[in-house]
This record gives sequence, C-alpha cells and structure tokens, in this order.
Amino acid sequence: MLHSERLRKQMAKIQYKACKETIESMLAQDFNPKLIHEKLTAAGLITMAYTSFTQILRNAERTFPAAKPPKAAPVPVENRPPAVRPQRQPGIIKAESKTFPDPRTMNPNDSY
Repeated sequence: MLHSERLRKQMAKIQYKACKETIESMLAQDFNPKLIHEKLTAAGLITMAYTSFTQILRNAERTFPAAKPPKAAPVPVENRPPAVRPQRQPGIIKAESKTFPDPRTMNPNDSY
C-alpha cells in the first residue's frame, strides 16, 4: 500500500501496540517480518513503512526478550564453598644458547 502522507510522531508505535498480539502470534508461527508487514498493511491495520515496522520490532525484542529462563536464586555467602584458584606460574622464556650475531659484522653465509 503506497501512502503519500507521513505518520505523525509516535503513531507507528501506537499502530504496533494495537496489533501487538497479532504480530507476536505470527512471529511465533515463524512468519518473517516482511510477510507480517504485507499482511497487516493489506488488511489496513497498519500504515507505517516497513523500515519503521522492523525498527519497532528490533526495539521490542531488545526491551522484552522472548522466553528468557528464570535466574536461579543466589547461594547465600555462608553456604558457598571457598573459592579455589589454580596456582599459576609466570611464563618463563628461555633464550637459545646461540644468540643472533651482530648484523654489521656477520658473514651472510653463516646466517642459514
């Protein structure tokens, strides 16, 4: 649907909220956002541009993530086992016994 007049500020969000349940049910059925936008505009439920629709969808996912597992209750401090940290040794780099010769005085045939 081609719409020559721009929506007023925040009207796209209002249209999204009015169709939120329909949009969420279509997303649960694995409809892609392009198809959802086409169906809703064909039905006359929304008049926003596709870019506005996808931007609102991204923001909705960020604010209300889908199906996050509940967090486990934290273990009280007095019941925690003591933290055991592995002992780490500093990395020791051993130089070769044969050091690189001075390039000003070395023989080029000896470098290989």
